[in-house]
Amino acid sequence: MNKQAYDFLNSVRVLHWQYLRLKAKHDELECCLLPAAIRYDHDKVQTSPEDVMSKIVAEINSLETKMRMVQMHKAKRIDEIDKAINAIESEEERTALTMRYINRMAVPKIAEAMGYSEQRIYQFMNQGGAKIAARLKRL
Repeated sequence: MNKQAYDFLNSVRVLHWQYLRLKAKHDELECCLLPAAIRYDHDKVQTSPEDVMSKIVAEINSLETKMRMVQMHKAKRIDEIDKAINAIESEEERTALTMRYINRMAVPKIAEAMGYSEQRIYQFMNQGGAKIAARLKRL
């Protein structure tokens, strides 16, 4: 499988990682809201005229928008990958590629589910990936 086909098939995983990074930042900022409000009640003197809470809320809203955009892009990419995989004639290759790149399963789990050795699963994925690579070159 060439790099272009691998990058195409692996793009769902990359988008998932991007979503997880945004979600982690979002969750951490959300945690900052309540404790900051409690600390503010105990402050004797306001040290900053700046409204930090509204900046945090604005950043949270921005992150939520970015997360929705990544999810929509991920759904679109899953559909594109599914169409490319379904164009392959071999049922074994389609199943191995779907389980690996759409369901994000580990190769040992795929081998167990399909009843083949891990080496055979890698062969299915390489053969199917080569067919996807050829199709991507035509496009």
